[in-house]
Amino acid sequence: MKIAVILLRWALNFIYFFMKLAPCDNNRVVFLSRQSNTPTDDFLMLKDKLEEIKPDIKIVMFTQRVDGNLKSMLSYGVTTLKSMHHLARARVCVLDAYWPAVSMLKHKDSLAVIQMWHAMGKIKKSGYQSVGKEFGRSSMLAHELRMHRNYDVIIAGGKAFDPFYCASFGVDESVLYNVGLPRMDMLRENTEKCRKQFFEAYPELDGKKLVLYAPTFRKGQRLEPKPLIDAFDFNGRQALIIKRHPNQQLDTDCLGQALTCDKVSTSTVLSVCDCVITDYSAITIEAALLKKPIYFYLFDYEDYISKNGLNVKLFDEFPDSTFTEPEKLMAAISDGRYDHGNYDRFCEKYLPAPGMRATDAICALILDCMKRDKHDAINESIARQNKAGGTMGN
Repeated sequence: MKIAVILLRWALNFIYFFMKLAPCDNNRVVFLSRQSNTPTDDFLMLKDKLEEIKPDIKIVMFTQRVDGNLKSMLSYGVTTLKSMHHLARARVCVLDAYWPAVSMLKHKDSLAVIQMWHAMGKIKKSGYQSVGKEFGRSSMLAHELRMHRNYDVIIAGGKAFDPFYCASFGVDESVLYNVGLPRMDMLRENTEKCRKQFFEAYPELDGKKLVLYAPTFRKGQRLEPKPLIDAFDFNGRQALIIKRHPNQQLDTDCLGQALTCDKVSTSTVLSVCDCVITDYSAITIEAALLKKPIYFYLFDYEDYISKNGLNVKLFDEFPDSTFTEPEKLMAAISDGRYDHGNYDRFCEKYLPAPGMRATDAICALILDCMKRDKHDAINESIARQNKAGGTMGN
């Protein structure tokens, strides 16, 4: 296995050497994602803004999940070669997860690689933090596939997460640009639009207390929320909406009266719900941006710690809003009890600093890297952000 991976890396670099003989196109930006088969909201918001500012910009996007079956892997192999063709010519690359061709290959010095990690924070361990654990990568693959290498700058969330970004990506804090993600802007600015969209799709839910359950991804497991559903009080005055992680299958046989609201996105439900139930997911940060009460259902806490690990001690941060038993969780939601003091302290600690819109800040960085030396553009952007300072949330 190790020899096969090494040979693959050498072969791709050999092919890429000849691709790089083509001249650089200073007007080209490549977006890469393995999170979904369609462009994410973050990518689309950047694309729209970049085209608004610079109509002649050339934007190329590759978005493809790898499901593990042979057909999917072969298809991704073709996509990888196509992405290499554009990486060899582009001035800027933006990605939101690990993309092997970005980290394995030796690129032109002119290429600026911007890692815009798909989560708004680092509540759970990831990357090099979870190497060797059941939910992480093997040490051999992480090393031979050069996991998370070649990043010039990393778009990060609140500064309290900085040590975890560094540990996850194996980088120094000096490459972190703490401006958050474009969808932060969407969440803040589109609340009324989302409300209209949601209740046009589900008018029967208007006037009810809406409880959103959105758990994190668990590798190799199916989402089975039956204990939570059984504990929920379907009394006609409230509704439970379950949104699975895009990479996770849901056991639909146990749904009963629970809803999935497939006509709308998770972010749309987040904008209209009255409270959020989650676990180790970074949706916590998105909910906090909207000032939604957050409850934590950690039914597998010890197991998750051993298989993946956490950066944020949720029992310490939210002592009165963290549960392992669904009955106690649902009783707290029904009673309306909530610890707003700890909630406010969490927001101050972990939310990105207020200031420039994330979309504007990232687009400005991309355009600056296209015009001049990437190191100067990145260092000056980070210096300005650090001068603005602060970790205070909104």
